[in-house]
Amino acid sequence: MLEFMIIGMPRSGTTWAANWLTTDKTICLHDPLWTHHYTEWDNLADKIGKRVGISCTGIGFWPHWLNDHPARKVIVHRPVDEINMSLRRINKECWDTPMNLGYIKGRHVDWQDLFNDPEPIWNHLLPDIPFNQQRHKLLRQMKIEPVSSVGFENIDLYKQLMSEIDAHPTRGVLESAS
Repeated sequence: MLEFMIIGMPRSGTTWAANWLTTDKTICLHDPLWTHHYTEWDNLADKIGKRVGISCTGIGFWPHWLNDHPARKVIVHRPVDEINMSLRRINKECWDTPMNLGYIKGRHVDWQDLFNDPEPIWNHLLPDIPFNQQRHKLLRQMKIEPVSSVGFENIDLYKQLMSEIDAHPTRGVLESAS
């Protein structure tokens, strides 16, 4: 079963966070929607043999599923104009309709808190593993990017996920969790 989640839009530190939250006791999968439907994540976690979490830029389109899942969650927010400026710098398509992360229940933080105020995030997600300030300081000096060729390996998975989003273009009727 997944124990923890970082949820955010692209260019919000999720790749870096997946690295940071992967330790000798844990593994944090980055953007597992590329390869597995979200309903398969708990089974995938059971096969890994470590404590498993995810750091994902797409799962925010399924707030009902997220809110029903018992994993501890941190939702990182970055202004869409900053996200799009960062996407342009790497020649990627901009987001015209941002997901409303406010619907997701969990600890909501500014994306910069991953770097500038990390201990409360760590303690929320991994409460029984001591925060390592020295490791965080070292990782903070690194620019960590996903492989640019990453994409859906399974076109049927892509079609299924897109049809789910299209079926609920308003992402459901939820009260803001913030």
